[in-house]
Amino acid sequence: MKKIGRYLIEGRLGRGGMSTVYKAKAPVTGRTVALKVLFPRDDIFEELVGKERLREIFIEEAKVMGEITHDHIAKIIDCNEKSSSPFIVLEYFAHSLGSLIGETYQLEKTSRIISINKTFDYIRQSLKGLERLHFAGIIHRDIKPFNLMLTNDDRVKIIDFGLSRVRGEEKMAIPGMQVGSPYYAAPEQERNPQMTDERADLYSVGIMAYRMVTGRLISHKADKIPLPSDHNPELNDAWDDFLLKSISKTPDERFQNAQAMRLQLEHVHAIWARESKKQCTFNAMDQTGPGMVKGKLRAAPQFLRSKDLKQTFNLDTLLRPQTFTPHRFEFTNNQLLHCLDTGLLWQRRGAEFPVTWQQAQDYVEYLNKTCWQGYSNWRLPTVEELYSLLRPPTFVRDFCHESYFAKDIHWLWSSDTCTKRKAWTVDIQESYLEELDKDGMASVCGVTTLS
Repeated sequence: MKKIGRYLIEGRLGRGGMSTVYKAKAPVTGRTVALKVLFPRDDIFEELVGKERLREIFIEEAKVMGEITHDHIAKIIDCNEKSSSPFIVLEYFAHSLGSLIGETYQLEKTSRIISINKTFDYIRQSLKGLERLHFAGIIHRDIKPFNLMLTNDDRVKIIDFGLSRVRGEEKMAIPGMQVGSPYYAAPEQERNPQMTDERADLYSVGIMAYRMVTGRLISHKADKIPLPSDHNPELNDAWDDFLLKSISKTPDERFQNAQAMRLQLEHVHAIWARESKKQCTFNAMDQTGPGMVKGKLRAAPQFLRSKDLKQTFNLDTLLRPQTFTPHRFEFTNNQLLHCLDTGLLWQRRGAEFPVTWQQAQDYVEYLNKTCWQGYSNWRLPTVEELYSLLRPPTFVRDFCHESYFAKDIHWLWSSDTCTKRKAWTVDIQESYLEELDKDGMASVCGVTTLS
């Protein structure tokens, strides 16, 4: 297996114009890391910038990230500038906002609509990270979903400072070269990237927020931008005003700094949340009627491909249910949830922290050894069993229903695999299925079938 420096390479995570990022194992500790190697995509780019200048820019990125310590900015673990191909070692993250919304290389394709509560949480964290960067005189210039990673405990981490401008210094001034990503880059950044200020980063955040709550990517070149509420009726006028101001074509008409944008976001969300709660006029757990009995659900693990899941569960192209099956549940206690229609008994909390897929298997084995709650037949749930828990990600679920699981649980491991290195998870908050590297982290909640 290939090695770079002392690090064992396990696969490629992605490639940009200047570098390639690999999944790797650190020596001695065996920790999974992300290894970013200077490796220009083509010779033309290297000729335009110059080999030595590219090297300087790459090392400068490590210095920029190393200077900042903040909850929402990724940390540098190691850096090697002496080898023929310098590399940066970063924290490894299995999730990103890009994977959450289901963004692909075909950017214009419709993406997943994310619940307003979750969108608020991630955009707020992103703005906090930008507050810290802008305070240090750093303009990122490439804020986009795949540059916002998500930690095991659901925190946003900003990565990729290769195009950033630090304290007014332009690292890579090439006439005609686009700085930033299509759609997400502000209009003034496309015209003159050397003259952009922090408001360009705020425009990028606004485009992301619009996409998260509507599923649509809009362009500043469009004659008219639809109101966000036209695509998501849960949004109110205040949300429309906030989002449209965020993506104004003119910098002076946007929020003038990250803190001002964050404070207005918090205000808009607080009012919306209060109004949403008022619409809950029923008892969330008063579930009358017989429910939808499906019979016994598959309990044995399987190897499943995406197309298998789409056909079996009537999923759309983004692996979301097109319909939802209601079931009747009761809380046995604060640790157990009983589904009356499927006969399944679930842990509501499970392990206290996210784990790898193998650690999830070990955790279930521990439950059986200790006969947890008097049961010795706990198992890791199948996708079919997890699917039975999914509910539409709307304000009704967020405000009107008691959460089935602990509120900090986001992704849940299943026992089903899709490749040798990946297993299926279910996003229990946003209600979709996702492939996840087995070395990635997700929560684990055991399930058992009551006789």
